[in-house]
Amino acid sequence: MIYSSYAPIYEAIGQGAFAAALMRRLLSEGALPAQMLDLACGTGAASLVCAAAGSIVTGIDRSAEMLAIAREKAQYLGYPIAFHQGDMRQASALPLKPASYDLAVCLYDSLNYLLADGDLHAVCAGVSALLRPGGRFIFDLNTHNEMLGWADYDQVVYDDENYLVFNRLDYDEQVKRGRARIVWFARQGQRWQRGEELHIERAWGDAEVRAALEATGLRLMQRLTPELALAGPEAPRIVYSAMQP
Repeated sequence: MIYSSYAPIYEAIGQGAFAAALMRRLLSEGALPAQMLDLACGTGAASLVCAAAGSIVTGIDRSAEMLAIAREKAQYLGYPIAFHQGDMRQASALPLKPASYDLAVCLYDSLNYLLADGDLHAVCAGVSALLRPGGRFIFDLNTHNEMLGWADYDQVVYDDENYLVFNRLDYDEQVKRGRARIVWFARQGQRWQRGEELHIERAWGDAEVRAALEATGLRLMQRLTPELALAGPEAPRIVYSAMQP
């Protein structure tokens, strides 16, 4: 499973920073949610930001290794965050109370990892059932325009005296699938440990996102950049904000 052996590397090189920064911007632009749901929460970056601000937070992730790090950080900081291992496409199978959340987020292109045609609809349906009237669902996606730049591309993600992480990227424009072969080297004393995971993302189109939201009763409110400006048609990453009427 992805984000298993890579989990401690992800945390060590600070890859949760994007989600934490975006969460801070979102909180600065709106009211503090009383209860927040963090889908694909990873090591808890966004969850910890909301908990620090005073929200009651629930986090969900498939990776036991990522959740173990999230729980350790929350416990160290004294935040009573409820973390659950599970698939965000099957939210109804988790111990979550319907119509009880003011905000649900899914950050750092996590929804791009949904590959099957019905997956996005399944997540939106679960979120729709969990949000209170007026609650928001906010998520970001890598777009087709972003993944066009992945074609036969090597990207250094992190490089210091203890870690080297790079991605070997490619993109099949016909099926709109991007592949990232993540390779890392971690120093252990005088030796280096090598690891590798293959991550596949789908470039969901704007029409597909709108259809999934509409079909599950969620109303699209805004399409934004990660800096929360209005997103143009060529945006490489879009932050979608939808509402439960």
